[in-house]
Amino acid sequence: MSIGKYLTNMGVIGALFGALGTARQAQSMPRDWRRFLVWGVWAAGLVLAIVGVAKQLDDEQFEAE
Repeated sequence: MSIGKYLTNMGVIGALFGALGTARQAQSMPRDWRRFLVWGVWAAGLVLAIVGVAKQLDDEQFEAE
């Protein structure tokens, strides 16, 4: 597996840049459970983008059949 395909994927790049907006939003929030929820949603989006890239080869092979 090459890390380059993850670093050049627009979904992963967008999810990583989403951390900037999440950080700004979390700074203005009170320090309670909602802050952790915001970061958890961001982390879930990043994981989904990474898994999407990982499964891309499987999808291409399935379409070829």
